[in-house]
Amino acid sequence: MAEPIQVASENEYVRIVHVNLAAGEMPPKYTPAATRMVSVDLNSGGVRYSDSVSPDDVTRLRNAAVREIRVELKLAPKTTPLALDAVQVEPTRFKVVFENDRVRVVRLRFGPHERGVMVSHPPRVLVTLTDVSVKLLFADGRTDERGAPAGVAAWLDTETLQTENARTEPLEVVLVEPKSTHGF
Repeated sequence: MAEPIQVASENEYVRIVHVNLAAGEMPPKYTPAATRMVSVDLNSGGVRYSDSVSPDDVTRLRNAAVREIRVELKLAPKTTPLALDAVQVEPTRFKVVFENDRVRVVRLRFGPHERGVMVSHPPRVLVTLTDVSVKLLFADGRTDERGAPAGVAAWLDTETLQTENARTEPLEVVLVEPKSTHGF
């Protein structure tokens, strides 16, 4: 059986943690890498930002199972302004669900086989809410195909690309973008 709190990956900017607790289960002792974090509820797709962590934060839903991905915000990566900021270029697909001076959280949705336009993304954590299979065209002409099941997260560096949903079902992800003092 998997541990109820598992560090999935970590770099100098973020620690990505999977939390899986059965209803009523008490979390084990855990010390986060940072007090600022974004939690993505994998049951509802809801997003929550916190500036501080209390020892029993996970137990806020004592009567329900907890399935979430936490992105602990350690340090903001250095970024430069994005000429093709996805939120500005494609606001119908890229919706800001939360933003402050430390982080921007964006929900991305594509319908079956929809293709977007060329956009830029800052360094970010991508959290999959649905199964994902995409075809990518990068600004330099390279192509790639990527996929992941629902409920995983990964760090991605700055990219300028066009995305096409390769599935017959809608695609939905959450992007957690740590902000530097210069924004993106």
